[in-house]
Amino acid sequence: MMIRKRSLLWFFLSIFFISITILWWVVIEFYRDYQSIPLHHLIGNSPSTIAALKEEGFPFSFLVIGDTSGSETAETLMEMALKKGKPSFMVILGDFVKKPDIWNHRFFLTEMTAEINPSFPVFLVSGNHDIDYTGSKIKGSDRRVTPEIYESLYGARNFDFIFNDCLFIICGVDLKSPALYVDYLRQALNNNGKGRKHIFVFIHYPPKGLAEHIKGSLPIPREEEFFTLLEDHKVTACFFGDYHGHWRGQRKGVSLIVSGGGGRLKRSQPEWGKFHHILKITVEPQKFVEEIITIQEQFELENAFEEWTFTNIFPVLGTSARVYCLIFTGFAMVFGYCLFKLTRAIRSRS
Repeated sequence: MMIRKRSLLWFFLSIFFISITILWWVVIEFYRDYQSIPLHHLIGNSPSTIAALKEEGFPFSFLVIGDTSGSETAETLMEMALKKGKPSFMVILGDFVKKPDIWNHRFFLTEMTAEINPSFPVFLVSGNHDIDYTGSKIKGSDRRVTPEIYESLYGARNFDFIFNDCLFIICGVDLKSPALYVDYLRQALNNNGKGRKHIFVFIHYPPKGLAEHIKGSLPIPREEEFFTLLEDHKVTACFFGDYHGHWRGQRKGVSLIVSGGGGRLKRSQPEWGKFHHILKITVEPQKFVEEIITIQEQFELENAFEEWTFTNIFPVLGTSARVYCLIFTGFAMVFGYCLFKLTRAIRSRS
C-alpha cells in the first residue's frame, strides 16, 4: 500500500513538473519575441514611419480598428483583413493596451511585431487606457506610462501626414488640457488641408451627442467648434473609438464613423452595433468605400497567459536570458528526478 502511494505521489509530481517545464519553455519563447522587437519597427507616429509609406496612386486602402486592448480577437481581425490585400497603412483608434503600464505597452509592441509583423505603417491614436495622466492608474513611477513616455515609445500624440494628396490627421486628446485638440486640428487643416482630394480625421473620443446610445466617457470640450472645423474644411470622414461597437452617421456632408469593436465588448452597452470588427477603407479620387470585416470573439487563454507573463514575470526577473534558462534547467532537473523516483517505485512493486 505504501509503495502504491509513493508511486502515485511521484506520478503526480512528474505530471506537475513536466507541465511547469513546458509552460516555462513557452515563457522563454515569449521572452525571445520581446527581445526580438525590431529597433526600427513601423508602429507609431514617427518621421521614420511616414518614410515607410509607399504612394502608388488611387485606389488605395487603409485599415481602421479601435479599442483592441491587446486581444486575440483584434489580432485575428487584422490577419483576416490582410488576406483581403495589403493596405497602405493601418490606424488603431486608441485603447490598444488594457492599462498604461510600460509592460502592457511592451506586450503590445511584441505582439504587433511578432504576430502581425506589418510591412506597412501602423499609426496610433492615444486613448484613456494608453496614458496615465494623473498617476492614479498605475502605482510605481517605474511602470507608469506618462505622456512623455508614450511619445518616446510611439512619437507625437498629435500628428498629420499627406498621402496620395489626401490629408490624415490624428488628434490625441490630452486629459490634462482636453481643449487643445481643437487648436491642433485647426492648425493642421489650415496648414495642409487646402485643395486636398480627401481629409480624414482620427480621434479616440466620440462627441457626447453623436447618438443616443453613445454616451461618451469624456465630455470633449469645444464640440461645436470641432464640428464646425470638420464642416468648413469639407472633411471626408472622422473616425472615433472608445465606444465598443460600430456606428455610422453623417453631419453636413461629413461622415462620422465609430469603430471600437476590436477587443472586448461591454455587457452594459446596448446590442445595437455591438460586434467585433475592423474596417477596410478603400479610397478613390471622388469617394471612399467602407468594408466591415467581422468575427466572433476569439479564445483568449494563450494571449491572457502571455500578457500575464509580461506584466508579472518579466518585471521581476528582468532581461537576462541566463536567468530564464537556469530556471528552465531547474524545472527540467526536478522533473527528471521525479521521473527517476517514479520508475524506481514502479519497479519495486513488480
